[in-house]
This record gives sequence, C-alpha cells and structure tokens, in this order.
Amino acid sequence: MALTSTTIQQPVAPVKEPVATTNNAAAPILAALMLSVFAAQKSKKELRKLKSRAMAAVLKFKLKASFSRLKSMFSKKRIEGISDTTLLYILLGLLVLVLIFTLPPLVAVVVLLVGILLILLTRK
Repeated sequence: MALTSTTIQQPVAPVKEPVATTNNAAAPILAALMLSVFAAQKSKKELRKLKSRAMAAVLKFKLKASFSRLKSMFSKKRIEGISDTTLLYILLGLLVLVLIFTLPPLVAVVVLLVGILLILLTRK
C-alpha cells in the first residue's frame, strides 16, 4: 500500500482584472488632424515660415542635447550610479573572456592579474 496524500482546494471565482487598452496611434492621429486644421487656415508663406522655425527649433534642441551630453562627459560632478572601479572590473572581465577563447588561458590569467593589480594600485 502506497502512502499518498491529497488536498482539496475550494474553488475560487476568477477575478476579472480591468483591461488597460493603450491605443498608441490615437495621439499622433489627433495631432495630425489638429495640425491639418491649423494649416488649412494659414497661407503658403506662413506655413513655410512655421516650417523653418520648427526646423530651427529641432536643430537647436538637438545641438543643445549633444553639447550637454558632451559637457556632462567631461564635468567634474559625479553621477550617482555605477562606479568607475565597477566599470573597470566589467571591462577587464570581458577582456579576459575574449582572451580565454582566442589565446591560451595562461595569457588571459596573466592579463587578469595585471589588470587587478593596476586597478588596486591606482585606487584613491
């Protein structure tokens, strides 16, 4: 005779969760509709002016964004998040993995040891 155990679970009525539908096409279509109504009221000269102003604004925004990204790369402020030491360890690990599969494993171990020594010796 085998020992078995059974459990009886009370049936639970399924709970219907509200379905959140997102219509990603609604906002651009509405914006295009409003823009077409607005454009219908303007002359060709005014539309060209608006178009050139919009292109200038987009170009200005893109340039500002790229300069701010470049500026933040060289700024002295520390960004909260991953530290430089962690990044160095990650890059060193990737280098060692690549070396293990391309060169003899002894070379990869030597590179790993030299890298760890350099990281530890250059720590502040």
